[in-house]
Amino acid sequence: MSSSLNWLDATKMLKAYQLNSKALLKTPPSGTDILKGFTIEKSDMQAIMNNSAVVDVFVMPAVNLSDLGKPDAQQAFTVILAGLDSNGDIVENSVVDFLDPCPYKCPKNYPK
Repeated sequence: MSSSLNWLDATKMLKAYQLNSKALLKTPPSGTDILKGFTIEKSDMQAIMNNSAVVDVFVMPAVNLSDLGKPDAQQAFTVILAGLDSNGDIVENSVVDFLDPCPYKCPKNYPK
């Protein structure tokens, strides 16, 4: 299960990710910006959490819908959020994709 994390430890983990040669690129194949995260609108998160069937949120890496017809090397990634019910199954009417990626929309205090 999830556990609380202090920001100092989170910063160390994020910096290590940024230096990792396997870090995801925002816009492959020629992009050089590392994908640092996604902003989720509060209303989207609330829509998932307000569904009475939802007990947890599941985060899944995916290919952007607009890139599905492109060759693998040209596809950009996103994440899909979905509510999970008490059986651990996806609640199909509680799924969100439209997230703003960082490096284009980053928090000002994201570690560099």
